[in-house]
Parts: sequence; C-alpha cells; structure tokens
Amino acid sequence: MATEEKSSLTAREGAVRMLLAVCKDKQFSHAVKGKFLIRIQEKRERALATRLFEGCLERMIELDYIIDRFSKTPVKKMKPAVAAILRITVYQLRYMDKIPAGAACNEAVNLTRRFGFAGLSGFVNGVARAIARAEEIVYPDAKKEYSSYLSVKYSISSTLVEQMRNQYGDELCEKIFAAFLEEEKYISLRCLNSSTGVDNVKDALSKAGIYVENGRYSKEALRVSGVDTPERLPFFGEGAFYIQDESSMQAVLAAGLSGDERVLDLCAAPGGKTIMAADILASSGTGTVEARDCTGAKLALLKENVERCRLSNVNLMCADATRYRHEDEEQYDVVLADVPCSGLGILGKKPDIKLFMTIEQEKELCILQKNILRNAVRYVKPGGVLIFSTCTLNKEENMGGYNFLKEECGMRPESLETFISKSLWNDTTKDGYLQMLPGIHGTDGFFTARFRKQI
Repeated sequence: MATEEKSSLTAREGAVRMLLAVCKDKQFSHAVKGKFLIRIQEKRERALATRLFEGCLERMIELDYIIDRFSKTPVKKMKPAVAAILRITVYQLRYMDKIPAGAACNEAVNLTRRFGFAGLSGFVNGVARAIARAEEIVYPDAKKEYSSYLSVKYSISSTLVEQMRNQYGDELCEKIFAAFLEEEKYISLRCLNSSTGVDNVKDALSKAGIYVENGRYSKEALRVSGVDTPERLPFFGEGAFYIQDESSMQAVLAAGLSGDERVLDLCAAPGGKTIMAADILASSGTGTVEARDCTGAKLALLKENVERCRLSNVNLMCADATRYRHEDEEQYDVVLADVPCSGLGILGKKPDIKLFMTIEQEKELCILQKNILRNAVRYVKPGGVLIFSTCTLNKEENMGGYNFLKEECGMRPESLETFISKSLWNDTTKDGYLQMLPGIHGTDGFFTARFRKQI
C-alpha cells in the first residue's frame, strides 16, 4: 500500500482514483485533489486529471444517464472502478473535442485492465464505442418531463430539482442551475485595507498578465480569471488579499462595523469573515475578533490564514458553537453566525455536495442551526447586532432561521440598505435579509440577515 501511495499516476488513472475516493469512499473533492494530484508529475497531465475529475462531478447525472442508455448493466450495478472509467470516457466524448474518440475508448480499455478488471474490458469497449458512434443522445422532453429534463441537463438530483422548483419557480430555477455549470469561472478576492490595498494589488495582478476587474458589490473586491493556483498570485504570501466570494462579504458589511467593537465569529473556518472583520477594525480603530470553530483541523486552517494576513487583533479558540458558554453571555457587540448548512449555493465550486445532500440532512441541519443561533443570541450585548448567514439556497434553512430569530428569540430585523451596495437592494433588504443567487447576481448563492438585540 505504501508503494501505491508514492507511485506516479497518469491523468486518467488519477481522475478515476479521485472519483472513487468521492463516490465510493465519500471523501470531499478538495481533499481528494490534494491527495492525488501530487502523484501526477507533469503539469499538463495534472490539468487533464483535474478537468476530468471536476467535469465528471459536475455532470455525473448526465453521464450516468447516457451510459445507461447504451449499457445493459446500469451504472448503479457496475463495479465502482468500471463506472468511474466509463464516466471519464463519456465526459471526454461529450465535452473534450480535442481528444479523439478512438483514443478515449482505447484508454478506457487500458484503464479497465490496469484496475484489475480485464474480463470486463470488452464490455467497457463496447459501451464506450457505442456512445462514440451515436449521432444523437435523446434527452428527456422538457415539455413533457420538465423535472427529468432539468435533472439530466444540469446534473441535479430529481429531489433537489423538485425542491428548487417549488421554492423558486421554473424560470429562476433553471437560471440558477445553468450558472452552476458555467465554463468561465472567476475567483473573487477581498483586498485588505490594512495591508497593500486594492489598487496596488490590482496593478500587480495586471502587470503579471492576469485578467482582473473590480468587484461588483464591494470596493475592496477584485475578480480574477484564468487562475489555477491562487496561492501563486502576486501578494498572496504577503497577506494582501483573501479569497472570498462577494456574496460572503455582504455578511460582514451588514454588521456595519465602525472600529471599536468586540466581534465574535462563531463558525469561523476557513476565516474569510474573521479576516474581513479584523481588517475593517484594524483600518478604522480598535476592536477585536474572537474566532472559533469546533475542530483542531479547522482551527489550524484559521490560524494559517490569519497569520498570513498579519492580523494581530484576532483571538482563536477551539469551541463547539452548539454548546452554551456562560462566560460569553451578553459580551459581544457583534456576533457573526455563519452556520453550517446544506451548501446549495456553492454547487458550482463544490459539485460533490449535490451528489450526497438529502432532504433528511437538510432537516437535521435546520435543527443544528437553531441550536447555534439560540446560543448566538445570548452572546449579543443588549443593543448589539447579530448577523445570520448561510451559503445555501434552501428557504427552509434560511427563512426558517430568520423567522426563528425574529419570532422565538425576540430579535429585531434591521434594514440592510445602510450597509450594502444599492445595486443589491430589493423587496427584502428593508426587512433585514438578502438572498443572493447564482445566475442573477453573478456570485455564489448566499443568505444574509441582520438583527438587533433589544435593550
């Protein structure tokens, strides 16, 4: 086993092993990439492995639909390795025109043998070549089977499709799904005012030949495109910026920090909101951020990011947000409660979520969220502010938490319009909440709500 861990991999073999780690072993895709890509020697091969792996995760329901139309054995009954091999093969046939169909099919046969299933190489070859020869793939009829059409076209589970249609309606639902599969993806950065500043970072990126443009909703935000490794960008090591979606920035902007507050970030890892809040405080006055999360690994990630950004006004603690801490009762001017959620707003970045998230898990998360929010309310000083946020689109989680804070915890919603960009104002922002949507706002899906604790 030790030899296997150190041995080098080809791009396609690496992609298959990564798919197995996610689909069979239920590992997270970002962790899987870190484990396997280092075993692929050439940069070009690593790029191919990444494209195959991420593409298969994004398109898996569609790929399985196609395979099932040409195979007597459905994907669900195949050996996991055989299913993974066929998936990367069909992805090449459908979405990578520069790879000859014959080469993709031959590689599928070779991989089948390499993974110890030589007896199934004829089966794999037959299915792959039948798909390669097909002039047309018949998809579900959008007029007759709209949910099935959406599920296959955008590789979203039928359960999630129905949930989203019920919550957002057909037209908006399809726009959101389409945005998750957009080929041209950007990375959003927030530049630290206490460090280099946005103008200097933008100038350095431009001089390095990187496409960069201003953010849409925050003057400290930049958007860069065509970047595979953000860690190699100019000024990254100096802590001049942090990778953070503009939708997430709204949660800190909504807090309206003036520079003297004591802030608690309850579920802080990996640290975007902590760093943003600490930067605002450092730039405009005094104040501190208490940043917490529930495991040593998350705390280590927090520490790494805070230290890189050279922020001295952050205190870190390993603590479970569901457990009430009496010593924190009414001690904080602002509490940031970015609670664990289903993550349905970031499917474009973490497509493995849509493979595993269930309605039952969403309901369990709603209970967990309320346990955390109940504690968060108690930590806010009288007259202080609570920010509730998630990176999901599920209204049961978002409005469920909003109504819980308002009706059961006695928190008073406050308008967001003093704090956020005017271009984000809508029918709900005066009521104290904002749902940002992929395909509409050009960001991740993110929910932010602002509350005041009565004196």
